[in-house]
Amino acid sequence: MRALVLFAFAASIATPGFAAAATPALELAGKIPVPHMVGTWDHMTVDPKTDRLFLSAQDQQSVYVVPLQGGAIRRLSGGFDRPQGELFVPSFDRLVITNGRDGVVRILSGRGYRTAATVRVSVGADMIAFDPRHRLLYVESGGTDSNRGPGWLALIDPATGRRVGRIATAYRAAALVMARRRPLLYAAIPGLDQVAVVNTDTRRIVRRLSVPGRPASMALDEAHGRLFVATRTFAGDPRPPTFNVLDTATGRVIASLPSKDATEDMYLDAAQGLIYTTSLQGFVQAYRQLNTDHYALVATEPTGPHSGTSQFVPGLDELCVAVPPHSGQPAAVWVFRPI
Repeated sequence: MRALVLFAFAASIATPGFAAAATPALELAGKIPVPHMVGTWDHMTVDPKTDRLFLSAQDQQSVYVVPLQGGAIRRLSGGFDRPQGELFVPSFDRLVITNGRDGVVRILSGRGYRTAATVRVSVGADMIAFDPRHRLLYVESGGTDSNRGPGWLALIDPATGRRVGRIATAYRAAALVMARRRPLLYAAIPGLDQVAVVNTDTRRIVRRLSVPGRPASMALDEAHGRLFVATRTFAGDPRPPTFNVLDTATGRVIASLPSKDATEDMYLDAAQGLIYTTSLQGFVQAYRQLNTDHYALVATEPTGPHSGTSQFVPGLDELCVAVPPHSGQPAAVWVFRPI
């Protein structure tokens, strides 16, 4: 077992309510092999009631079901056309899967995995967020910057599969984060170096937050009014990748730290005061929240090539990283835990 050792950084400026980085914080607790998977992973989600992971094997046209508490791994296939985004919605007991090639959103039952509804949005259907306040899905697709037509967010009723609205974004959205305390959705728009803020009551973009680079992944600390945004490089854009902390009230960037490139997923572990990122370069990184305005990069650990897909499971306090097959090793889910 190999530990990710996190050293103390600037502990003297830590404030009450925020843990100081005084001890090792993460360990690689185990690996769950997925021996028959080939190609690359895209996204994953979790059912918090049963601790089942769902992973999109986009090149295999399949979705894998991996029980974190033990049990047989199951492969779902048939009817997928490059499955990409995934989201499990516990209140509806539904698994939602977007298909990038045909633009179809499939809504499956959470137990038998039968198709409950389908709805077509547009090519490039990918990221998904659920609005518990209005009990609606937000699904992004399209994007003039990716040659997929106009970018937009589709509002879908997960009970019926009916599309009930749309919000134009023009450019594609690379990440979606839903607030819980306020009716707000944050949508990263890399083509504009912005995060668009959607009011989910009015279904309109009400603000645009500038980011020093092309935003690729996000996490939200709603309790302290902080939005975490990782940027990535693109062809012809020399700006280095960064991890940024924005004040959600003012939009001001209050901290900017180095980051591995091609960050795909990001999560706040509020209990530990850590923000985790995973990148396609094959690294887990951890940032320590010293206080609301001060942060430190405290860990960078290799996983495997193209291992940007991850899922934080708060109930188990585990960060699960999907590692595709490489160097003769089968695909696996690597499980990290704080210590």
